[in-house]
Amino acid sequence: MPSIVERDHSKMRFNASSMIFVRFLLQILVVWCIVYLINHLFLHFQATKRPYSRLLRSLGCHVSIFNIGFYTTSFNRTFYRIGTSNARLWKIWFTVGILVAFGTAVTACVTLFILPIKYIYELQRRAPSSIDLGINTNGVSQSLTQNNRNDATVDDRDKLLIQPIIPGINVPLEHIPHFFVALLLCTIFHEFGHAVAASAEQIRVNGCGYFLFLLYPGAYVDLHQEQLQMISAVRQLRIYCAGVFHNMVLVVIALIFLVFNPIFLRYFYTEGATVYRVAKDSPIRDLLPIYSIIQSIDACTVNTSDDWYQCLRSINDQHPQQSSGYCLTQTEIQTHSSHIELNQTTHYDCCQNLSQKNYCFLYHSKQYPDQNGACMEARIVTKHPPCFLNSDCHSYNNDASCIHPFSADNITRLIRIAHSNGPPILFVGSIHEIYRTIGIQSYKPNYIYLPTILIHDIPLFFQYLGAFSFALAFFNAVPCYALDGQYILSSFVEYLSPTLFKRRRASILLGLIFGTCLLIINVSLAFARYFL
Repeated sequence: MPSIVERDHSKMRFNASSMIFVRFLLQILVVWCIVYLINHLFLHFQATKRPYSRLLRSLGCHVSIFNIGFYTTSFNRTFYRIGTSNARLWKIWFTVGILVAFGTAVTACVTLFILPIKYIYELQRRAPSSIDLGINTNGVSQSLTQNNRNDATVDDRDKLLIQPIIPGINVPLEHIPHFFVALLLCTIFHEFGHAVAASAEQIRVNGCGYFLFLLYPGAYVDLHQEQLQMISAVRQLRIYCAGVFHNMVLVVIALIFLVFNPIFLRYFYTEGATVYRVAKDSPIRDLLPIYSIIQSIDACTVNTSDDWYQCLRSINDQHPQQSSGYCLTQTEIQTHSSHIELNQTTHYDCCQNLSQKNYCFLYHSKQYPDQNGACMEARIVTKHPPCFLNSDCHSYNNDASCIHPFSADNITRLIRIAHSNGPPILFVGSIHEIYRTIGIQSYKPNYIYLPTILIHDIPLFFQYLGAFSFALAFFNAVPCYALDGQYILSSFVEYLSPTLFKRRRASILLGLIFGTCLLIINVSLAFARYFL
């Protein structure tokens, strides 16, 4: 079993995540094309046309390119029973929903108005620094600056308030079940609010529908429009605001669970950085067993999943020559080195691929104050005490030097991962490869029969549930065409000026134009800032 796993990342034009996303996207497109082709053939063959059409009508199903939907009236009676039982309580409930929806709408509009202004301000603030970057001619400093800019770009993407949600890009493919179920539940609960509110106001529900577009599920309810237009503005608001309100209720439920779940875990689980997932394409899949406890990564101690990811970020932010090294005396360096290169240059590998076990280390010493390179067996070197500077090694030996792993491209690293189920793992490659292929959770069950889904899967589901519910409430509250905000604004303006039709119509038009432009600008900026 190899002790060091090597990978050449310098020649890769696309990282592994991008390739996985492209492959996944192609598979999705192929599946949808097959579904559309089968539907087309069944509808045009004489032998299958009539029975297949009858089956589609009975299911209320329609198939188009990249989309499949269902329409049913089966739940109409259920909606009516729920809405008409305790109708007075439902009206109080949905009146509270009006207040919540209005608060959400004001917050959404103010946020969408401020975000573009903030973005313009950030562009102006960054302009001078971009000029300063162009005059830097030092090779090491230039690569450091470029790395810092790339890291800053990644951090900025993660901090964006509005982000496109794309499986395979910012949603890992292993999160697809959580993503799909959470989004489906959010949309169903949203439409359930509209349906129950309509039934409580004695408005007929014609039916409801469900659809799947690519990987994005959705739902809708079909209300009797003539009856809806005949009731008062306040009653309309109860119906139109119900979806936003129900989404905010889901947000509160998700937050309550996420707050109290760690308290519950402390009684039945032991805190520790536990490996719960190792991807199939991980280079250390055979070396790191599931449920191993991570103890450290390089010189960084790991106790929880937060520590693990913080250590990875810290290592990634450091230049290889500033990362942690190991204390060795001059005698040990001479003994363990198969080759020593005095006055080692920054881009020269002193090992020259002599052996997979060997690795090039850089060091300074009193005898040789310039940068030197020593080709040594990595497994032996990494058993020595960790350090960052030569002064850190004085407690080990006055003659000791802090030797650092060499990196020719500033991307490839020698990483030492200590865990509970075997000898430390030595990994050679990009730190992003470890981040992408290894999943860490903060708890390990005290008893075998306790499910591990309480540690990761259920909290992850509630994270998606809260995020998607808030996003649906946020965007639907904005007065924008084709969203709930359009109808909320119309009913609100009608409530304020029930007799002034022309003024009311102009106010609605201006509000919708303003809200729609705000939403388009912010969504466009979100895509531009994330991908450009």
